Amino acid sequence: MYNHTGNDIRNNGDKGAKDVARSGNPSRLKRDLSQEAISLALKGEWERATEVNRAILELFEDDVDAMNRLGKALMELARYDDAKKILNRVVLVAPYNNIAKKNIARLTDLGESPAVAKQARKGGSAPQFFIEESGKSGMTVLRNMASRQVIARVAPSDPANLVVEQNTINVHGEDGDYLGQIEPKLARRLIRLMYGGNKYDAAIVGINEKAVSIIVRETYRDPSLRSVCSFPTRLKEEQRIYLGDNLARYISEENLDDDDEPSIDEEAMDTEWADSE
Repeated sequence: MYNHTGNDIRNNGDKGAKDVARSGNPSRLKRDLSQEAISLALKGEWERATEVNRAILELFEDDVDAMNRLGKALMELARYDDAKKILNRVVLVAPYNNIAKKNIARLTDLGESPAVAKQARKGGSAPQFFIEESGKSGMTVLRNMASRQVIARVAPSDPANLVVEQNTINVHGEDGDYLGQIEPKLARRLIRLMYGGNKYDAAIVGINEKAVSIIVRETYRDPSLRSVCSFPTRLKEEQRIYLGDNLARYISEENLDDDDEPSIDEEAMDTEWADSE
């Protein structure tokens, strides 16, 4: 039903959405369309995401989640005026909605930044990137963050680049902008592992006005380091999913602080290397 529904709406627009709503279960339709909108956003297919979210709003005109998703998609397409109209509508319907307020503030920051690129953004990291394998990935909150205007140009699920400079790891967005630094203790460990031959990728997990959180994943382990764990943790689970079933709600941008990080075993970071060499 789901794919058929999406095709009907794309082929027939708002009329198609209404016809499908009359012929089926409205609650299920809303759920299915929301899932499609979320999936499209995660793949960076922002034009199609706007179509699906607009179709939802034709059927459920005060759906705050759909409005927030539409606002986010329009921001990604650099259609800032349209995005602001939608987000202002959210505030009228739900005056205390923090998602809309934060994105409106981000639009203001974007407007103040002369270096903003007026072009659609690329897709983010694949959802499976956010699944933690024990010891092979870890999440951290950046230190020495860039200005609000720079942070406003990145979004959760965006790839991030790790750049080693002496004893620090600087984190840059996909456009090359400096975002912040990995905390010193973890940075020193990762630098040593990188020099040993390991390779790592990173992506943004969450953002608010005070913090940027990223996940760092080991993508290659050098044979000489086969017994050295990149991210020694106290977690017992085989796998942990940071964004879980709500990965698609990355636009919620909930408050981030150090307590949100996985419990990296600092003692193991100090001792395990020597034991393994």
